[in-house]
Amino acid sequence: MAWTGRFSDFDGISQNVPDRRAKYPRSDNFTNSTVTKLEDLHPGVTNPTVAGMILTKDTPKCIQSKKNPGTERYLMSFVLRDSPSCFVNVTCWGTENGIKDIATKFSISDIVQLTNVQVQPKSYDGYDDKFKPSTPMSFNITFSENHSNIDHYMGPESDVFRGLQNVPIKANNDYYILEDVIAHGQNLSGEHINLLTVVKKIGPAKDIITKTGKKTRRCELKLMDETCPSFALILWDSDMIDIAQSWAPLDTVLFIADVRVSYDDFRSTMVSTADSKTIFTVNPDTLEAHSLYQFAHSQTFDVEDGTSGQSDPPLENITDVYTVSQLINMKNDRADQWKPTVYGVLYVCLSQFDVDGDTNRVLRYRCEKCRQTVTENTGFFCNNSTCSNGILNAFSSTVDNTQPSVEYSVSVSWSDHTGTIDYCHLDGEVAHGMIGIKAEEYAQISSQRKTEVKWSHLLERRKIHFKMSRSVGESGKVFLRALSCQPVGTKDLQ
Repeated sequence: MAWTGRFSDFDGISQNVPDRRAKYPRSDNFTNSTVTKLEDLHPGVTNPTVAGMILTKDTPKCIQSKKNPGTERYLMSFVLRDSPSCFVNVTCWGTENGIKDIATKFSISDIVQLTNVQVQPKSYDGYDDKFKPSTPMSFNITFSENHSNIDHYMGPESDVFRGLQNVPIKANNDYYILEDVIAHGQNLSGEHINLLTVVKKIGPAKDIITKTGKKTRRCELKLMDETCPSFALILWDSDMIDIAQSWAPLDTVLFIADVRVSYDDFRSTMVSTADSKTIFTVNPDTLEAHSLYQFAHSQTFDVEDGTSGQSDPPLENITDVYTVSQLINMKNDRADQWKPTVYGVLYVCLSQFDVDGDTNRVLRYRCEKCRQTVTENTGFFCNNSTCSNGILNAFSSTVDNTQPSVEYSVSVSWSDHTGTIDYCHLDGEVAHGMIGIKAEEYAQISSQRKTEVKWSHLLERRKIHFKMSRSVGESGKVFLRALSCQPVGTKDLQ
């Protein structure tokens, strides 16, 4: 499927980023060697030649040599990919000049060939999983400046390798929507997840001096998807910052594999940070990415600050009318695969509205600090270990005993002449508007009053604006939320 509009991927970085390869003429000395596919490699293969595309790479590092105390060794790592399902971590070892030369000569998305490398099994100490990109291979590749060679590859597989830059390394639908990360993702703080987003705004690259005196660079991007108008992504890697400066806002879709998410106390929301495990796929050629691209171009934004916008369209723009049976079919279609968010109108009766039962099924409590859902069973302390209200800090002398916030979260059923659909969400201001009682006060009213509220709405005909969306990957849930719930008026019957 072809992209409409500008396709800003890694091929276009030369317009805005200096072409560091121009200073290093390409040699064809290695393109005639027999190339071994990664899927055919295993520990024990002697001095193979491999080729593929550089997915991501880090900056050179200096470490103290264990074999020769007092001396330094330099290394640099990158990920090499030669097919949609095969990619491997490569670590280059050598002198300061040699490693920095490799880092300068080769960039992300370059097609390269390596000869006389070593194939080594992955370590079992957890280092690979913690600090390097996760790969499907059971081995890593080691490159030695003294014994190995690397050069640009111009062999017969060049076009195949180049096509890999638009293929995500994870399943097309294996990602979180931003709404879930923000609303329910505090328990993910510190974890690595996948995202599919549009670049909304690119901040300037800034030179930073850390507390230890190290000089580095930082750049912050604003991302968006169909469920969230603005979500922060922080970049620290110099190469990725240079590439990001060439991305076109609203024209660049990113599949971000293994990005770290965390709760930012200062902003009181979740943010994401790219680290040594993160891999970007720019403008992935998938149905989900194309749909998100079209959505981004259908929205209206404040160009001046680039941060405003709306995740849902105005109610007056939602006009498509559905029956319950159509909704059930759409929900079933989304059970096994991702499909775009649907907005529409229903004319139904509330056939289940159990607001006079268990209060825990009517109200939801959130930590005031990190917004994570909390329960009475934990004394309303949240399970977020990094939160000052967390249960681990319950007996700390510095704990902030802020009371949790409370909001409506009611599961209802909607019925019409075509059927009944269960597990529909009625929450927030929509539920407050119907019930007419503040959520903070609802638990204190009498059972009789709760029953009166129930029967004042049960089986009454309503006009509902709804939103249907799917959350996460292959195991994702389909959410059906009411954006409004009003009595059917005279105009609606015409």
